[in-house]
Amino acid sequence: MTDFAKEPLLLTPGPLTTSRTVKEAMSRDWGARDALFIEMTSRVRRAFEKISGVEVDGGSHTCIPIQGSGTFAVEAAITSFVPRNGKVLVLVNGAYGRRICRICNYHNRTFTSYET
Repeated sequence: MTDFAKEPLLLTPGPLTTSRTVKEAMSRDWGARDALFIEMTSRVRRAFEKISGVEVDGGSHTCIPIQGSGTFAVEAAITSFVPRNGKVLVLVNGAYGRRICRICNYHNRTFTSYET
């Protein structure tokens, strides 16, 4: 039995359970202004832009990596892209949809929810 097999298996949504090799690769601390980190982030951005089909240089879209959970990303998107007088449609089919409603309430964003 490998060390990885002895670790608990996380069955929640999201990339939470990672292999030993991934943990080892991510064990280095990176400074946000470190030249290698900036270059690595730039490569990741270009790769995502290429995958998504947007123009990489001077296009109308870009990729901005953010650190945090999916909930963090949703909250960042709502508070960044929905104006205070805007409105959000939240499709609710479980806990995450209800969480998005709470995020909208917390940040005083008007929303309509549709629950399935």
